Amino acid sequence: MPPRSDREKERLIEQMCAFIPHCVLQGIRLEKVCGEEVTLRLPYRPELIGNPDTGVIHSGVITVLLDQTLGTAGICCDRVETNITPTLDLRIDHLGVAAAGRDILACAKVYKVTRRVLFVEGFAYCESALQPIARATGSWVQMPELNLDELLRTSQAGVQQQ
Repeated sequence: MPPRSDREKERLIEQMCAFIPHCVLQGIRLEKVCGEEVTLRLPYRPELIGNPDTGVIHSGVITVLLDQTLGTAGICCDRVETNITPTLDLRIDHLGVAAAGRDILACAKVYKVTRRVLFVEGFAYCESALQPIARATGSWVQMPELNLDELLRTSQAGVQQQ
């Protein structure tokens, strides 16, 4: 299997973000793909605030962003096919809070691949990648029987027919 280009990875990730309801509802979108690393952006929005006194985003929203970003990293991994990868395990260390009014970025990369499991690490930050607000590691199950490219193509065909 030849590696996918960054542009092809971007296309798949953009389609996936537009297809998954929690991505759409929270406004999560692709920031960039750089080889095997992906970065997603969560725009600051008042409805995502967890503490109205400080304007800080709820930690559950950051959990969703990190779960989505680490899960999406499988698309960027050149060692695997593009397939659906449900979360098997996710651990997050919250290291600080996102500054009120600031977008949150999360980046991730697969660091180990087994026959059925992807092991991924990543982090979330606002101001600088050198000052993460959360670090995450986890594992995602590969489901080769659910090819992501085919599922997205089928779902788009269904939407176009409506």
